[in-house]
Amino acid sequence: MYVKKIRSFIVLATSDSFRDAADKLNITQPTLTKQIQLLEDVFGFKLFVRDNHGCYLTDEGKIIYKYALSLTNELDRLLCVVKKIKNGTTGVLNIGYTFSFINILPEIINNYTEHHPMIKIQLHELSSLEQEKRLLSGELDIAFMEKPVNKQIKYEEIGSDYLLFISNSKENFPINDFKDINHMLDKNTLCLPDCESNVDLSQKISKYLSRNSLNYPNVYYTNNIYNIISMANLHSNVTILPNSLVHNIKSTLKCEKLMGKGSKWKIGVSWNEARAGTDVLTFVNEMKSK
Repeated sequence: MYVKKIRSFIVLATSDSFRDAADKLNITQPTLTKQIQLLEDVFGFKLFVRDNHGCYLTDEGKIIYKYALSLTNELDRLLCVVKKIKNGTTGVLNIGYTFSFINILPEIINNYTEHHPMIKIQLHELSSLEQEKRLLSGELDIAFMEKPVNKQIKYEEIGSDYLLFISNSKENFPINDFKDINHMLDKNTLCLPDCESNVDLSQKISKYLSRNSLNYPNVYYTNNIYNIISMANLHSNVTILPNSLVHNIKSTLKCEKLMGKGSKWKIGVSWNEARAGTDVLTFVNEMKSK
């Protein structure tokens, strides 16, 4: 209600006269005078002193001027945010991801937020199946996952991931077929992520072992992936993990790519086109252009 009058007050405070301020505001001098008088009536004191040389802020007016500037600056920022919300350039993006993206997602997010600092990113580590459900329900905006089943969900492939057989760097036994894998599993302890803390990863590895009829009589479960990697580097321990989790440290380990059913899978970015706003499409398009 008083925003226009306060803006007029600020212009007058930095002008030589009512006439000068009225010209800047593109209003008549009587209109400006009426606006200032209304503010003075509301505040209960004079804001300006007028004489033959012009108009000047009273002591009270000088105090109000500082607060008026702060108020209008905050209002301008508010209106800027409102405009960005309407244009899809601020808000929240809920992004899901699987273990395959743990090491590459930070760079993707950083590249985006560098150019869109007003967008808040909320990350959710979920299985591909759960991400698909949440894309359909609208709980997720973007998902980094395996290829979805539902055709309503758009999918852009960006790479692949695969399982590795990991052992001590001094281990010389080659892995050429399933017989070799079974031999290594028979004589070593297989260190695996537990299902409670690493549901998606644990299921991926368990399905691989089951589908390829691999036996592991000696097994140790832990909730810490880095603990598994450290243990695999010790004598008499081995593990099976995705390349995405260990590609930065493979030089310190003996890693051999596994064969068979479920040993490799494609990964990409997905979004629900029916629900996607401008911010979602901007994120996807900018990521694809990198």
